[in-house]
Amino acid sequence: MFLLLAELNARPEAAQEVEGMLRGLTEVARGEPGNLVYAVHRQLENRAAFVLYELYRDRAACDAHLASEPVQRVLQRFDTLLAAPPRIVFCDTVAAAGVAG
Repeated sequence: MFLLLAELNARPEAAQEVEGMLRGLTEVARGEPGNLVYAVHRQLENRAAFVLYELYRDRAACDAHLASEPVQRVLQRFDTLLAAPPRIVFCDTVAAAGVAG
């Protein structure tokens, strides 16, 4: 399995719009055969900060998601909606429980 972990800090005035876009990407991921988990979380102490946990069958499935038209459209919008560039970490899975992969 392959993990993409992202931290996004929206501009405060754009936080609701960013949330809506991320909810939409959740629907996109739901239809992708290589996606195992796509979860969007909002930090409790900073409501303009989001953490995405994306688990894929393999790196190719993650790359396909990132290259898709809906994702590319959202990424282009992030330039004006985020306070800073996203922090993205890619990981190979060592061990997991509760996820069929």
